[in-house]
Amino acid sequence: LTVGNVLPIGEMPEGTTICNVEEKVGDRGALARASGKYCTIIGHAHGNTQIKMPSGKKRTIKSSCRAMVGLVAGGGRIEKPLLKAGNAYFKYKAKRNAWPRVRGVAMNPVDHPHGGGNHQHIGHPSTVRR
Repeated sequence: LTVGNVLPIGEMPEGTTICNVEEKVGDRGALARASGKYCTIIGHAHGNTQIKMPSGKKRTIKSSCRAMVGLVAGGGRIEKPLLKAGNAYFKYKAKRNAWPRVRGVAMNPVDHPHGGGNHQHIGHPSTVRR
């Protein structure tokens, strides 16, 4: 059992750290693929294996699904600050249109419930239900 080996999770002992886990048999790996992420094998029973996901959720998949022993490289990537707007620009350019983030109070009343007014203020309590 060496780091980098790919084998069915039913053949691995409990407590093994795995990544790039197949969700369904033969899908070439779908789970725990982001940088620094891994799953842990909890137990085997009746042709199924229970794994603990990176989110902490427990999941049961078939023991014939394959996985790679070890974890994905590049852990701690998000701990480094972006430092400047250009880095944030290129980060979100590759993802989706989620940057820059415009505040609701900076918008017009037609665009957001907090918009409008002669000063940038919400104008009503923000901690109560509608």
